[in-house]
Amino acid sequence: MNLLFLGTSAGTPTKERNFSGLALRERTGKGWYLIDCGEATQHQLLHTPLSLHGLRAILITHVHGDHCYGLPGLLASASMNGRTAPLTIVAPRAIER
Repeated sequence: MNLLFLGTSAGTPTKERNFSGLALRERTGKGWYLIDCGEATQHQLLHTPLSLHGLRAILITHVHGDHCYGLPGLLASASMNGRTAPLTIVAPRAIER
C-alpha cells in the first residue's frame, strides 16, 4: 500500500496545505481509499493519477468540517464524471444526516 497526502492542514487552509485528505493506494491495481475529505480534496485529486472510478471507499474519521466538508462536492463530481458503481462510506452517524 502507498499513502498520498492530499491535505494536512487543520482548521484553516494555507497556500501550501489543504484540509485533511489522505489517499491510501493499493500496491497493485488502480483501487484506492480516501481517508477524510476536507474542502478542495477533489481539486487536489486533479494533481494525481487517481480516478474517482477507482475509489473503493471513503472513510471519515470524525465530523469536523476540515475532515468532511468536501464530501458532497466529491460525490457530485463522481456522479457527473459517470461513476455508477456503489461507493462505501464509513463515517460517524452524523454524516448520514
